[in-house]
Amino acid sequence: MSPLEACLALEPDGPLRWRGGTGASSGHVYGGQVVAQALRAAHLTVEAPCWPHSLHASFLQAGTAGEPLLHAVERTRDGSSFATRRVVVSQPGTAEPILVLVASFHVPEAGVNYALVAPSGLPAPESLPPGRYDGEVFDCRDVPPGPARAAGTAGVAAHARRMWFRARGELADDPALHLQGLAFASDHGPTRSVRQPHADHLGVERRMSVSLDHAVWFHRPVRVDTWLLSELVPQSTGAARGLTVGQVWSAEGAHVATVAQEALLRLPLPPG
Repeated sequence: MSPLEACLALEPDGPLRWRGGTGASSGHVYGGQVVAQALRAAHLTVEAPCWPHSLHASFLQAGTAGEPLLHAVERTRDGSSFATRRVVVSQPGTAEPILVLVASFHVPEAGVNYALVAPSGLPAPESLPPGRYDGEVFDCRDVPPGPARAAGTAGVAAHARRMWFRARGELADDPALHLQGLAFASDHGPTRSVRQPHADHLGVERRMSVSLDHAVWFHRPVRVDTWLLSELVPQSTGAARGLTVGQVWSAEGAHVATVAQEALLRLPLPPG
């Protein structure tokens, strides 16, 4: 079993309920793992052939490592083309949930195609050292920043952060598993992206920065055990919050997903 499959493993825990582990024995649970497990629990209640096309999650409080994740699924709707599920994730001994996720599933159908073009001319992932989010589950390589573009010109969006990533180990040929793996990895970097415009702030090391809301739209099938490229671009910060929007492409240039996250961003303010 690959590290990713171990992180996403669920056991039945009653009608429309599943229990998952957290892996680590101390600290907080990685938000991407909670999102991915919740998506998996939701998908287990959906009849084939129906694949996730979007998820919207609210992080309510930090999860505690070493305690199981309890997923309660609501069958919100089953239509002829779409199905909707709501998942409430809690942990033993917590009075309130740690995450609420709404996932939508779509029966495959043909349609016209358009996609954002993937960046070109980037270093190959194998030529780059392990990145900030490299770990036991995902191999991650940060792409060095290029020159920022001026308004109305070609180039790299201001404060954009790019990263190559792939799941460690070879995964089973299960499309659902690969989409859940992409959901797992989608939480790598958004909070850092939000604070990137303020990297020179004197109090950035004393910040409070946590995920609030998280959304993923799955555009095309994907294998997360092959190299994927993410690009996160901060859109706005203010009122102690920040929003970033990201894109994910395959190494062949297929646009596979869009990610958006709003994060809490509290930086020390100057006196007065």
